[in-house]
Amino acid sequence: MQAFIVMQGRTYQQEKAAGVIWTQQRPAGVVIPPTWARIKMIKPQDLLFHYVAGQIVAVSQAQTRAADAPRPAFLPAATTSPRVDLVHLQYYPLPTPLTVSDYLPQLQPLFPLKHAAFQADGSGNQGYIYPCYSLLLAKLIDLISAQYFVAKQNEQLTLAMSAVTATDTDPLLRLLVNADLLNRRQMGQVEQSFQQAVRQQQVPQCAVCGLEHGSLLQAVRLKPLRDSDPAERLLPANGLLLCANHAQLLAQGLISFSRGGHLMVAKQVGYLDRQRLALVPRLKVNFSSAAAPFLNWHRRFIFHA
Repeated sequence: MQAFIVMQGRTYQQEKAAGVIWTQQRPAGVVIPPTWARIKMIKPQDLLFHYVAGQIVAVSQAQTRAADAPRPAFLPAATTSPRVDLVHLQYYPLPTPLTVSDYLPQLQPLFPLKHAAFQADGSGNQGYIYPCYSLLLAKLIDLISAQYFVAKQNEQLTLAMSAVTATDTDPLLRLLVNADLLNRRQMGQVEQSFQQAVRQQQVPQCAVCGLEHGSLLQAVRLKPLRDSDPAERLLPANGLLLCANHAQLLAQGLISFSRGGHLMVAKQVGYLDRQRLALVPRLKVNFSSAAAPFLNWHRRFIFHA
């Protein structure tokens, strides 16, 4: 299951009534904006969040892939191509829309640095369809579920199976529960596969201090989970085997590595701490060529140079 955020506006009500989202088709050779082209990535059973004027107002589930179709009747012929790419959806309007800006402290750390649907203040970016990766998906489901229970039962409840059993005839609740369970299972499977792949390809020790005790080592992503697309999350080239201390230093951008694999240490780490943490200036890690884009990402967006 994938998830997406769809930025809609004046045509939301007509699209909801028709049970669709759509994009215009462009003549051959004309560049299609990435947020339009993303409609071709949607598959049946994928989850979509519908954003209008600062709020997530509905959740939907894809019923079809994008297919060539005539222009929907509610679209003006003067400004819309006669053929469109169209996905059929089952819409579930939210009883209480989720105002994104009200939950920024919880949501903003999960926004990807690139291709984010939302700006830093919670307002929507220009564009149409944006990816909603697993961590943000889990948080949106939690927030919407909490609001939903308040609206439906007038008290704060958690998304527990007992509550689900009591309301299993509610299609929106059933969709949220199933999506949450599937997303968490996928996250667990991805993390297990990633850890195994990195351990199989790298020397079984911390790349910085040399610690060899297996239970004290963990594979850490150079390009964080919130920013990695589904393929990148699994690639061992995106990982580095480290002990807990050095894993935190990498995740917080206090260490990184040059193009040649030489250790880089942020100025915030003092001289004594560098000694305590075995941050040797001449340390070099032999990365594969496939790691280059992930090292570049870490230096550009994570490392505190």
